[in-house]
Amino acid sequence: MTRRVISAYYVGIFDRFSCIIRALRYVNTRPRRAKLSKLRILLVTSRITYMPENYLALFESFLNKRADWVKGLVLLDNLDKKTLLQSLGLPLLGVRKLGLQLIKNILETPLKKREILFEKYNIPTMTWDTMNSESALDFVDRHSIDLIINLRTRCIYKSEILNAPKIGCLNIHHGLLPNYKGTFCDLYALTENRDAGFSIHEMNEKIDAGKIHKIIPVAKKEDIRVKNKFCYLKYLSLTSEKEAAALFELCQEIEKLNKFPEGLPNNPTKKVFTKNPDRKKIKTFLNKGFLL
Repeated sequence: MTRRVISAYYVGIFDRFSCIIRALRYVNTRPRRAKLSKLRILLVTSRITYMPENYLALFESFLNKRADWVKGLVLLDNLDKKTLLQSLGLPLLGVRKLGLQLIKNILETPLKKREILFEKYNIPTMTWDTMNSESALDFVDRHSIDLIINLRTRCIYKSEILNAPKIGCLNIHHGLLPNYKGTFCDLYALTENRDAGFSIHEMNEKIDAGKIHKIIPVAKKEDIRVKNKFCYLKYLSLTSEKEAAALFELCQEIEKLNKFPEGLPNNPTKKVFTKNPDRKKIKTFLNKGFLL
């Protein structure tokens, strides 16, 4: 092989390597598509609720869909003398089913059903007195929590914890916002033969006042008929399933946007505020054929 041919051969190899190096440089320096960050959620509920199995069905459904979102479960400790007396007193007022469900939930706390469920997914469970604590703030900070979801607690969040997660806090309100606020909105709706349901809204320092992201009717009284009565506990079982589905759908949207969607203003056209029914109101509900 002549010197000229050899020289041309090596020049060709060098040119090919130069092309490869330039291509690699282009791959390494071109702008890359931003990777969507995974949503990081902290779920908060009460240690004792009157929901069937303490909301276990909702948690099972949500974790089955996206357990990787959830970084912790907080049980706010409301198991005190007042709760015990209330659970024992409810059946005496005619509120037998809810009272017995509450007693059952209290007796089953040592079984730790929710804790065991979350442990399956390697998700920690904490029991705190309140969300307005250093423990809560520290957990949110250490785990870079994007979103806190509040489920059936009576805790009023203060500004520090409301502002701690990167995106914010959501609450499930058991009435159809913006008009129906207070407690037991769904029960009052059923007894008045209106649509009963729930709303998911952003939390701020005012109660049930943040932007609304979901308004979900669940049932009317005919949907919860058991023979010739209307069973509120049956309604509570129905709403658990729908709450899990609505939460999942909203969280998907939040993850995609990396912020809350636009939402609806929480401005009532007529404001109806309800509170825990007293003895007289309970008697009225029972006379209307409701099983409480």
